[in-house]
Amino acid sequence: MLELERRNILPEHQAGFRPGKSTIYNIVRLERYAQGQLRHAGRRRHSAVILFDIKAAFDSVWHDGLIYKLNDLHLPQYIINYLISFLHNRTAAIEIENVLSRQFNLKSGTPQGSPLSPLLYIIYTSDSMNGLPTHTEHGLFADDTALWTSSNTMTSLSSRLQQSIDAFESWCKSWKLKLQPTKTELIHFSIHPRKKYKHPVEVKVENTIIKPLEHTRYLGVIIDKTLNWRSHLDHIETKIAPRIGLLRYLSRTAYEPNNKTMINIFKSIARTIIIYGYPILLTANQKIWNRLQIIQNKALRAALGLPTYTSVDYIHKISMIPKIKEYATTLLQQSIQTATAKNDITLKTHLQDIFNHL
Repeated sequence: MLELERRNILPEHQAGFRPGKSTIYNIVRLERYAQGQLRHAGRRRHSAVILFDIKAAFDSVWHDGLIYKLNDLHLPQYIINYLISFLHNRTAAIEIENVLSRQFNLKSGTPQGSPLSPLLYIIYTSDSMNGLPTHTEHGLFADDTALWTSSNTMTSLSSRLQQSIDAFESWCKSWKLKLQPTKTELIHFSIHPRKKYKHPVEVKVENTIIKPLEHTRYLGVIIDKTLNWRSHLDHIETKIAPRIGLLRYLSRTAYEPNNKTMINIFKSIARTIIIYGYPILLTANQKIWNRLQIIQNKALRAALGLPTYTSVDYIHKISMIPKIKEYATTLLQQSIQTATAKNDITLKTHLQDIFNHL
């Protein structure tokens, strides 16, 4: 990986399994893009994102195609030889009702569980976005692939997105990857979100019509068509409920309850859920943050074994835990500093823009 980074071989917007990048990178890029179109200085613009599902992505990596790309990248020969030996002479067998087939050689796929598999997939797909039109942006995280674009009109938006889909679809066919239309999702960020359009955004993937959804999941965040993050908040509340129950159980059953230990558990299993996606959550209105604070209050009381009527100020004072929005803002400032230190201009610019609007 270090050799690939040093040679600047990997795509700029491929954030998967790379030092200094995370899921937040492309989540922030997409949110800033969509918000930027809705606030466009000259004229507000529609935008849309399509999230692809690639069938058995890692299992479909074509060995001969990957070896061709490894050589084409002019990597040191010892690295190429090692990776070729890693792929060659791999066999499999099929078992049906306790009957085992003969072994056969695998001509595609990377070994499950191997730390090399994601890297090989990233190399294999490193040129997958090269044929995209200039009006379309993309985000990659291993096999998660998203394309987004914008336009003044619905017809033009559909046309632009379809043009980009066709380019990616053509690349997939050339390199033996299969898109799954039934698991591919589309979100339209409309300048009039409540309006029912006579001709809504509509595209085709593998000749299957894809229509816009109200919301969808992207890299762990629930993105809705209005970018108000209510759907993501609902997701947080659902996901964290059993964890609050676990905190309450642990605090009640501990032989000698230890606040320090329980606070560490709270940070590990509860606050990480509440705060995930903090840069884009900081664009939400105060009502969202009030609800997030209520979730943190419940989790803290449960961790400390305190009754529900215990004051908010008291539980934060004895736990030395900051209010959730204050903590998110601190994380944002730290992320800006990190992006600056790593010379990640794209991420720094987007994070600074969010901070400036707080």
